[in-house]
Amino acid sequence: MNGNIYSQKNMSQEDVILLHLIKHGKISNKECNNIYGFTHLPSVIRYLRKKNIKIVNDPHYGKNRFGGNVYWVDYVLAPDKEQPTRIQNFISNFKLQYGTN
Repeated sequence: MNGNIYSQKNMSQEDVILLHLIKHGKISNKECNNIYGFTHLPSVIRYLRKKNIKIVNDPHYGKNRFGGNVYWVDYVLAPDKEQPTRIQNFISNFKLQYGTN
């Protein structure tokens, strides 16, 4: 695998986001759009959850640049011990496949 692991054109959006979660632990919709250009992270998260990968919402509240109230969610990959055994094995194999520690 050459270059940035996230630039592999043959990876699905789901694989890219799962790899990001494994490496960084969390991602927000804004980060996803800025880094990968994906415009609707919740649909990717929904797909991963349907595959029984436990991802939890970490809600945040703040102000936008105009002083208005805003709400956003960071999606956080649950620790290995909270994942089903099959998913723990899947994540381990995914790490091996993409060279992530």
